[in-house]
Amino acid sequence: MNKLVTTGIGVGAVAIGLYAGVSVYTSKVAEAKVDEFIAEVDDAAIIEYGSAKVNLMGANLTISDISVAPTDAPDQVVNIDQIIVREFDDKADFPTVFDASVKGIQVDTNQASTAMVTPFLAQAGYDQSLSLNLDTRYTYEEASGEITLDEFRLGADDFGYFEVTFKLGNFDPEATTNDALTLHSAEIVYQDDSFVENLLTSMAAQSDQDIKQFKTQLTSGISQNAQFFVPTDNPTAMTAVNETVAFIQEPDGFRIAANPQQPVLVSELTAATDPEAWMTMLNLEVKSF
Repeated sequence: MNKLVTTGIGVGAVAIGLYAGVSVYTSKVAEAKVDEFIAEVDDAAIIEYGSAKVNLMGANLTISDISVAPTDAPDQVVNIDQIIVREFDDKADFPTVFDASVKGIQVDTNQASTAMVTPFLAQAGYDQSLSLNLDTRYTYEEASGEITLDEFRLGADDFGYFEVTFKLGNFDPEATTNDALTLHSAEIVYQDDSFVENLLTSMAAQSDQDIKQFKTQLTSGISQNAQFFVPTDNPTAMTAVNETVAFIQEPDGFRIAANPQQPVLVSELTAATDPEAWMTMLNLEVKSF
């Protein structure tokens, strides 16, 4: 089983088990509920934890010192410092609200699951491990079929953070396919905290250039070749190129926002093969900052 999927199962089981114990306000019962949910997924993951506590004032549930590993690869352990569940609807078949944070997800950059990004991480100076944090919240209105991802923020200090939000319409959690699913809005934000700058500096050193020379060469190449991969008469496309150049020069962060004039069918988006069509359908906005 994919390690990230297994970790997700473990995190979900622990989170749900913790929140199920909130009504009795005792850590002892919360731990019993956690154990019950862990038992339900013990054929897929090996999950252990140190302690579970209930905050009586805020009704937050916190579990500490968690380890998750696939049953078929028990040596591939992912350690997590804390899971904090602030709100969870355990009465509905598909939870109408979920609000939680996962702190200190220890990722070994030398393991197979990170093989594709390991060279980039190592070149930027991250050659051992990362401690990631995740904050997420969504709400689901069953009557209207609207689901809103209010927050999904993943990253690490001294690295950077990705944030994703979106709103979908005609969402059916039981459907395997849904031709009526619509996208109302979406946004991706990346805020750099040294990763991109460190990576570019390392690449410049390999080319025997200082960072300023390297950035100038890189951005010049992007600007000169833009005509081959984006339509020059499309203002949105050219803005995206210009903002990419600006981000390389000053890699603080970027924002990609989709605000279609009216909800667009997700099936139409997936069927489109022309990037220009995507930009028009989504009314895309790209901005560096």
